[in-house]
Amino acid sequence: MGKIKLSREARAYQEIGFTLISRRLSQILSFFFILTIFLVPLVQYVVGKHEGKALHILLENTENQKNSSLFEQIKGKNTQFLQMLDTLELEVEEESFLRSFFLPPLQSFFLTVLGQGNEKVVAGKEGWLFYRPDIDSLTGPAFLDKTQQQMRYEGHELWEKPVQPDPVAAIVDFNRQLRERGIQLILVPAPVKPSIHPEKISGYHFTAPPANRDWDAFLRELQDNDIAVFNSRPLLYSYAKKDGAAFLATDTHWLPGALDMVARSLAAKIQKDFPDIESSTAYSLQQQSVTAEGDVAKMLTLPVTYSKMEQTVDIEQVVNSDNELWQPQTDAEILLLGDSFTNIYSTIGLGWGRSAGFAEHLSYHLQQPLDLLSRNDSGAYVTREMLGAELARGRDRLAGKKLVIWEFAERELSHGDWKIIDLTLGSPVDNGFFTAEVGEKVQVSGVVAAVSRSPRPGSVPYRDNIVTLHLVDLTGDKDGLEGAQALVYAFGMQDNNLTEIANIRPGDRVSITLSSWDEVENEYGSYRRSPLDDEMMELELPNWGTIKND
Repeated sequence: MGKIKLSREARAYQEIGFTLISRRLSQILSFFFILTIFLVPLVQYVVGKHEGKALHILLENTENQKNSSLFEQIKGKNTQFLQMLDTLELEVEEESFLRSFFLPPLQSFFLTVLGQGNEKVVAGKEGWLFYRPDIDSLTGPAFLDKTQQQMRYEGHELWEKPVQPDPVAAIVDFNRQLRERGIQLILVPAPVKPSIHPEKISGYHFTAPPANRDWDAFLRELQDNDIAVFNSRPLLYSYAKKDGAAFLATDTHWLPGALDMVARSLAAKIQKDFPDIESSTAYSLQQQSVTAEGDVAKMLTLPVTYSKMEQTVDIEQVVNSDNELWQPQTDAEILLLGDSFTNIYSTIGLGWGRSAGFAEHLSYHLQQPLDLLSRNDSGAYVTREMLGAELARGRDRLAGKKLVIWEFAERELSHGDWKIIDLTLGSPVDNGFFTAEVGEKVQVSGVVAAVSRSPRPGSVPYRDNIVTLHLVDLTGDKDGLEGAQALVYAFGMQDNNLTEIANIRPGDRVSITLSSWDEVENEYGSYRRSPLDDEMMELELPNWGTIKND
């Protein structure tokens, strides 16, 4: 009698629980599997840094919650706990020995062999590198779409404040406040690199520079609100076709020649539209050669032995009649608000020289001094916030101004926080905050009430970052210092390395040397800075802080 043929289901049921692996071998394999799981965090604990930074988050804002309802306290603690978990996860990732051991060679392999970058970097043709958010700003959703704006408004963590996603609303409000003081506004959106050099990424033949699908609608809305816009995209695209390139190969910013061409064209427009702003100063140019590695290249975690992707360019420094490097003048009739596109050849921390940036070249072509408020990153709001803080402190930075020029990177239209900033002129108020005088250095000790967090090196396209500290219960030798408070700016990251100050947390008592921020503002004021969560605290006059061994 023949055997009955079993179905696949029957055979599977019959074989359940049967294995060729012996019990002893399975125990050994299980042991090594569990050992591997626990070995990684154990080794990380031994070789890692154990500051426990994330735990300090639970101590922040405790005083502010004491008078809150029980529900609000529970909700606040839950939010802080979630933030702690997020910070802890980031710390483990940053300090992981596996990451530091495996990532550089893997990144080198991906870039060299596969032509791939990472989550922030897109590798293009002929060694060109692109910042991914720049590409996303062109190919992503329409930035004026109300559904998209609502998604951006709601798309934040519980512990983060929602962004204001509508650029038109912020620009119109800013223009209105300036017009009330008889001041004109000119917008200068700086096109992003893939808009001018799409051929370095795609094989598609472009007949015109690509832009976000809402770009034309954006220009129409500004025109309807009588807001002047200097659109440099066609100029830069023509410059790139004629000269071969308008942007640095491994950086997000424009070449010196392209910058000068835009400054010259903008100066011609200003001289035509504002004939009462006459040339009054003699500036000249001095050529200098600079070699540096681009900010996008620095976001690649490559081995230290990997050859730097450097580029050499000729910059033109602007000097006055006494052969002194250009400096902004607060009493000038024109105020320029700018981001890193303004600072790229002006701020030493960016690595491409000094006194040869957009402000300098615009001033040169106008033969007119300029006032300047600039900071790397967050061009959608940060310079307006700086201006608003100056006014709130009783410092009328708009006094005597006829024209405000606002330059910002075009990616901000899709990714920026377009806060509505109040430009009301306030009165100086003494709130018990200590401010060092020009020329003095004061050694103090104080408790850290709050401190902003510095970004992870390589996570942003800038190698330097300034953090903000709120110190209380000050002590020191200076009269009137006892028990005072202080707002302090200090380096949290320099040359892509975290400083000692970056490890300071709320509740720590620190000894720090304070000096006048006014003395270093021209040099460091344009650097990227992480602000405190308390916006009112940012209205206090700051000090510059240094620790001897940071």
